[in-house]
Amino acid sequence: MRIAFIYPAIEFDNRYHKDSLPIGLLYLTAVVENIYGAKVDIFDSRHNQPLPDLSDINLYDVVGFTSMSMQISHALRLARKIREAGFSGKIVFGGPHASVASDHLKSQSFVDAIFIGEAEDTFLKYLQYLEGKPHQLQRVWIRDSKKEWIFHSGEDFIKDLDKLPFPAREKYGDLPSRIRFINMTTTRGCPFRCNYCQPSKQILFGKYVRRRSVSNIMSEIEDAIKRFSINSFSIDDDTFTFDKKTVLELCEKLKLLKLSWSCQSRSDIDRETLEKMRDSGCQMLFVGVESGSQRILDLMNKSNTVQKNEEFIKICNEVGIQTWCNMMVGYPGETREDMEHSLQFVHRTNPSRVCVSQVTPFPGTDLWKSHHDDIIQRGWDDVARHIRKPKFKSMAKYQKLIKYFMILMSKDFDQSLNIELVNSSPIASLFNRYFPFLLSYQRVFNFLTKKQLEYYSLFRKALDSVRTGNIKKGLNQLEDLRIHFPSKTEILGNLGWIYLTTGNPHKAIESYKCFLDIEPDNPEVHFLIAKAFLEIGQIQQARAELIETIRLSPNHKPANEAIKALEGRVK
Repeated sequence: MRIAFIYPAIEFDNRYHKDSLPIGLLYLTAVVENIYGAKVDIFDSRHNQPLPDLSDINLYDVVGFTSMSMQISHALRLARKIREAGFSGKIVFGGPHASVASDHLKSQSFVDAIFIGEAEDTFLKYLQYLEGKPHQLQRVWIRDSKKEWIFHSGEDFIKDLDKLPFPAREKYGDLPSRIRFINMTTTRGCPFRCNYCQPSKQILFGKYVRRRSVSNIMSEIEDAIKRFSINSFSIDDDTFTFDKKTVLELCEKLKLLKLSWSCQSRSDIDRETLEKMRDSGCQMLFVGVESGSQRILDLMNKSNTVQKNEEFIKICNEVGIQTWCNMMVGYPGETREDMEHSLQFVHRTNPSRVCVSQVTPFPGTDLWKSHHDDIIQRGWDDVARHIRKPKFKSMAKYQKLIKYFMILMSKDFDQSLNIELVNSSPIASLFNRYFPFLLSYQRVFNFLTKKQLEYYSLFRKALDSVRTGNIKKGLNQLEDLRIHFPSKTEILGNLGWIYLTTGNPHKAIESYKCFLDIEPDNPEVHFLIAKAFLEIGQIQQARAELIETIRLSPNHKPANEAIKALEGRVK
């Protein structure tokens, strides 16, 4: 048996997820080939071609599509094209849209089967059914010989995830080796009830969290090092950090590999765990804060607080882990005051990056069901958070306000929050005072903050030089910027850190002291000056800086430990 799997990439995928592989499809491919023994080809326009050669389409017995709702129109166009080319085999759909909007797919005459939830087990049973072998169909809609739909129910999900073969990343040729990076998952299932994504996720993966063993996760990472020479990876599932014991055990083993990695996370991780994650190579956490208004968090059923989110980002900043903060604007009933709270939150907490999207009701979610009469019906292409169009009738009149706050709350890497760019530009600040909604247009914002954006472009280029190993070039670029922008603390802070970590503590002290001329009460900078003094053996100066660090931040753990070590040395 020969099978074609198709990932229906759209412009959004090409722009934002060019190198992110569809892990669900790769797991299914590995199971079909390694356990069932069928041959699988994957088609993905990001990396090869969108479809098999239609002149030879009947070489395949089954063509399978995975699709999110925003991809489904494109996926159906491709599927229709296959059927019209004379394909006589089965066309089947799985993935998020199929799982929560099966009625939509059942109305398509060329679709033969629709899979609900994870399909590594259920798809194999379907193949057995097609070949007339003993089978027990589960969680699948099948169109019978009379063209009528029959649903085969089932509640069983894969209990032991360790039994699954590793995703078939080799189907993407040399891509993993070229980028030296993989994305992976370690758990399935989510116990939380956020109403903008549940119960859809429970339909996909069940109500309970199933977790791979640490040894199995490590085996996949080590296999990727051996096969693709990776130096970084990301963990994409929502509940990886849910179990502290597993996280700490994995971190202990990862320390030996010296890889950089990132993961999704809630904000309920303590400092000890974050420090262990940092020490094992974790560089970034993607956290769904969603709103700076407690009222909106409660409406979303987030089971979280603004205070907890704020404390989490603060600790991440202190221990040295970057935070990618996901926010949403435009929840039904959200007011300007709520949006102001969100803007104040990101301004207060200073995440590394802030990505703001518009609240979108996805099919099958509690939000979709509870506000169904309020939803503005559009095509499936618009069922996406990055689409900035009115989503709810009750919020349509606030669309300019929503877009305005989406822009002001956003923040790119190595850049100030957009509201700060506006405030630092006299002309942009003037427009914000008298014509604020003009800033809801991205082009207008870019034009009014052109000088600030050009500065950050140069700043990022300097940091990119350092990150790619060209330290001398990066330092020269930063020193040039320092001449033109002497009061920019991000320049001084990065100069100090690069000098400190490349063996030039004297220059580090010089840069950090210029930083303190602007922000004299920054405890982290006093601590870094102390580290530089220790490196050159000036113990008394180091001690004075540590005392100042503790005065400004009494619970600064590294400073307290360092001062104790110095006192012990004196004794």
